[in-house]
Amino acid sequence: MARRQTTPAERSRALNPFRYRGPLKASQDIIDRAAEREQILDLAQGGHSLRMIGPRRYGKTTLLTQLLRDAEKADMATALVDLEDVLSIGDLVVRIERAYANSLKGRMRSAVEALLNTWNVGLSLGGGGFTVRLSSNPPATNDAVLLRLLELPRELHQRTGRQTLVVFDEVQDILAVPGADGKIRSVIQHHEDIASYAFAGSAPGMMDQLFSDPRRPLLEQAVGLELAPLPLDQAAAYIDRRFRATKRRAGPALQPLVEFTRGHPQRTMLLAHFLWKLTPEASTADERTFLAAQNQALGEARGHLRAIFKALKPNEKRVMLALANLPGSPREAANAAAVGLKAGSVAATLEGLRAGADLIDAPTGGRAVITDPLFELWLRRRGLTGLTGATELED
Repeated sequence: MARRQTTPAERSRALNPFRYRGPLKASQDIIDRAAEREQILDLAQGGHSLRMIGPRRYGKTTLLTQLLRDAEKADMATALVDLEDVLSIGDLVVRIERAYANSLKGRMRSAVEALLNTWNVGLSLGGGGFTVRLSSNPPATNDAVLLRLLELPRELHQRTGRQTLVVFDEVQDILAVPGADGKIRSVIQHHEDIASYAFAGSAPGMMDQLFSDPRRPLLEQAVGLELAPLPLDQAAAYIDRRFRATKRRAGPALQPLVEFTRGHPQRTMLLAHFLWKLTPEASTADERTFLAAQNQALGEARGHLRAIFKALKPNEKRVMLALANLPGSPREAANAAAVGLKAGSVAATLEGLRAGADLIDAPTGGRAVITDPLFELWLRRRGLTGLTGATELED
């Protein structure tokens, strides 16, 4: 698709430099995680596999995209496999096939396309690919094709000497596909010095189930890496630099913005986007500008936050409201009673929230905190009014 040409009017005025939707690709759009990038590239080039855990909208896909770009510069073949909501072995085959189709270029792509044609199992880097076979293939055939496709890094290494880096994003969703993790492990465990694998996920409990449960095939198959919040000083410097580059000043609004967003990458960009929008050229933002930007960001996210809250179980809603509105821990008897909880049920509810989603961070021995600062603000503004018995507080 041809890139749209900017008009003279657009070239004469600055455009908002803070993108908050989708993975960031341009290096100037990213608050750099240089240490993490270096660490995971070293692991990949060393033939190690790794698993990365972090909440949704925490920059995993952006960081993995950077990793793939770094790996390509290091002469590795790459593939980014999106496993979100994968439902079957056949669907898994299509996701992997599509990942290679999206990443391989030039002579490497031509060589792989020719190789897939010799296999004669319906795989292709162009056209409909394996999708056209799904409706007619028996499941056993799909299993065999998956095992064959997983061996592609070995074939590439034999022909070119190049290592491959395969990233499985939202890998916890393969738990919905019986036997998928076993089939993956049965092949990749033999790829030492041939390929590296990065597994990324956003549900800590499900990631633990995949990689720490002795009954699961991927037990201890990858080095663990937990994605931390952005350093506040780096986030502040980034925002300040982009404001100045567009003839504005973040001014007194900068500190409350980074303190509010707590290093959450997407929320930092979202608040900065609206702060910039509300700050005219040659002007300086202040605390009132920040509060206005906060309200606009909350309005932007409200529908999503309401849907998350509505999907929670009643006790999970009560715990989330307690975390947002009450000092101390929901485990305290008075706090549990204030939201209609039995004290004995709080610990299990907290663990369920941590394990099944990415809504809270519950460090061992520490107070659980809500991961998304905007969700916390939304819950705080709802308050505890009307929360009694089984009431679920709908807007």
